[in-house]
Amino acid sequence: MKLLKSAFALLTACAVLAGCSSDSESGSPLVSTAKNLSSAMLKKRSAGAAAPVTRADLAKLNVPVIKGELKSGNSTIYLVPIARNGAVDTWSTSDDLTISFRDGVMLTTRGFGPDIMQAVVPSRAQLASGGGSHRRSYFYLDGADKMHRFDYDCSVSVIGGETITVVGRQHSTRHVAETCRGGGREFTNEYWFEGGNFIRKSKELMVPEWGYLELARVIDNG
Repeated sequence: MKLLKSAFALLTACAVLAGCSSDSESGSPLVSTAKNLSSAMLKKRSAGAAAPVTRADLAKLNVPVIKGELKSGNSTIYLVPIARNGAVDTWSTSDDLTISFRDGVMLTTRGFGPDIMQAVVPSRAQLASGGGSHRRSYFYLDGADKMHRFDYDCSVSVIGGETITVVGRQHSTRHVAETCRGGGREFTNEYWFEGGNFIRKSKELMVPEWGYLELARVIDNG
């Protein structure tokens, strides 16, 4: 099994965790360490008939880790933080698929093929409040590199308390839904808040054609 080399392959393969550095320098020791662990995971899977990546495997990186699952393609990725710009954090896989978050809310993606090029998103505080309404916008590029904007009116509601399991560990959370409508489309993003306003897990629309990307914080600190 090889690491993914194209965004399209994400729909049919599993990209195993990769490396990054806090300063985004590909030659840093952290990158090498993470890539070595990624190779070890691949060997483990090959030898063990798809043996799962464990929390212990991920903890060896000594950096925060997010597990991502593209629901429409049954694909799993693992991301580590590579850059911060104000309130925006960018996370990456070993093959340079990246997701940027503003205070934990998905803002942009790169490398997946259809990508969120820009977005207007609610703040974490708005979502954590469990109520209210807001405007959300997505900007996508088509095959001719033309930008398309989609606007939605959204409302937030609390589903209730829920215990979730993230890679073998249970977390007590408050489950919140963000329901959005516009242009004849409707979707619902979901967020699981832990300890007040920490987003332990989310299920957020990526692109309408691909559906949702489920994201969960596995390792919080390096």
